[in-house]
Amino acid sequence: TKYLQEAFNVPLVIQLTDDEKFLFTQDPKKKLEDFYQMGKDNARDIIACGFDPEKTFIFSDLDYVGTMWKNIVKIQKAVTYNQVKGIFGFTDSDNIGKHGFPAVQAAPSFSSSFPDIFGESSDLPCLIPCAIDQDPYFRMTRDAAHRLKLKKPALIHSKFFPALQGDNTKMSASDETSAIFITDTPNQIK
Repeated sequence: TKYLQEAFNVPLVIQLTDDEKFLFTQDPKKKLEDFYQMGKDNARDIIACGFDPEKTFIFSDLDYVGTMWKNIVKIQKAVTYNQVKGIFGFTDSDNIGKHGFPAVQAAPSFSSSFPDIFGESSDLPCLIPCAIDQDPYFRMTRDAAHRLKLKKPALIHSKFFPALQGDNTKMSASDETSAIFITDTPNQIK
């Protein structure tokens, strides 16, 4: 992602999906505040990678969703409940937040979600570097973009970094045993 920012000399928007982590967690002990703090920690790790601070906007969904709300609502109207259930495998017993989250994930694909950065422009192209597990969100987004007469985002898929448990697993910010974090102490690493 840093390479793409440098090569194309473009602004970079990074979405921290602290809300998604909360909605999808199976751990009843984890609170929303835990995931919010995890997002802040992730932001520090991202900043440490050396992105251009003048061209990088990192945001938490919990903090910024109000600005994206118009696009979120448009996306929600353009995608049916049955489509979301089919794409993501949600069931009727899943919490309602899971069903609504795909529109939140999709909204940053459109420049009009960021009026402070891009003004009222809604025709700027968007390139999304992501791992393959995010593909269903952006397939849905591309379908919605067509219905909303917005530019479809383009994707570049990357490989997962394997977790410490081996090649058949992936690193996850919500699984403390899957990775070594920049903020880990020597004792935590042991």
